[in-house]
Amino acid sequence: MRSMKTLICGLGLSLVLGGLPAQAEDVLIRNRPTMGVGQRLEYTDRVLAEAMRRTRHKYGPYRIEWIGGTLARERMLLEMLSGEQFNTTVIASQPSWEEQLLPIWIPVDMGLSNYRISLTHRNAQARIAAVRKLADLKALPVGVGAAWSSRKIMEANGFNLVTGESFDPLLKMLMAGRFDYFPRGMNEVFVEFDARSADNPDLAIENSMLIEFPLPTYIFVSPKTPRLHQRLREGMEMMVADGSLQRMLIEYHEEMIRRTNFCQRRVFRIENPLLTPGTPLQRKEVWFNPWDPKTGLCAKPAAARRPGK
Repeated sequence: MRSMKTLICGLGLSLVLGGLPAQAEDVLIRNRPTMGVGQRLEYTDRVLAEAMRRTRHKYGPYRIEWIGGTLARERMLLEMLSGEQFNTTVIASQPSWEEQLLPIWIPVDMGLSNYRISLTHRNAQARIAAVRKLADLKALPVGVGAAWSSRKIMEANGFNLVTGESFDPLLKMLMAGRFDYFPRGMNEVFVEFDARSADNPDLAIENSMLIEFPLPTYIFVSPKTPRLHQRLREGMEMMVADGSLQRMLIEYHEEMIRRTNFCQRRVFRIENPLLTPGTPLQRKEVWFNPWDPKTGLCAKPAAARRPGK
């Protein structure tokens, strides 16, 4: 029997009102890793719950559950295709997922994961800070997960990659000097550093640059539950339209955004050749931009601060 925990319930009981049956209850079963960044999971839980709540007047009652367990991407895709164990997950996109599953083309984190800040060894900090050209950054050895979307992007851009199976083996390799820096999403790096710095006194957050590339994190829904996909998509569009998605994002990540110190970092922007035509690059309202004078933090536009090639 699968291990499952109910998070949020809609108002749905099997009642007969006025001689008419109650609407069918939509059940969202999320794959939720047991090992992960707590704040990130809490944020995505809330986004899913709000999208379902917003559509209750149209679609009726609902229930949200999650099934715990960390799965490899290939196994997760197979489970999502069958829809038997779970029907929803939130993950960085890959073309094969968009082709086989039902994506909602609104980045759940509004693109915070586009901005990569690196964990590094304190002895490598000065070497990275001296880099001014993208070509020189690419020459430095960089650690990345073998099955991660970021690995495919950086490989296509010619970076000098050192791969590992998962985060913890890569952290050990970083501490052993196997590579110079370990790019992480800005919604990951500070939590990971805070959790592991005591056991790794030479661990540091690289403080001079960030790598930017579009890597949207989407809600994916099993093709077995198209009604759930439509409901979530409509709920997410409502949240974008009234600005509540961005307000929620800032509420949960305000300290992290402050710690990122965007304004003082050099920005190395690279392309993501894995993007599909569905990627909403032209929809500025679905992306968080720290250099936007309306909602951002920095006076200088990003284009003026990017180093040379």
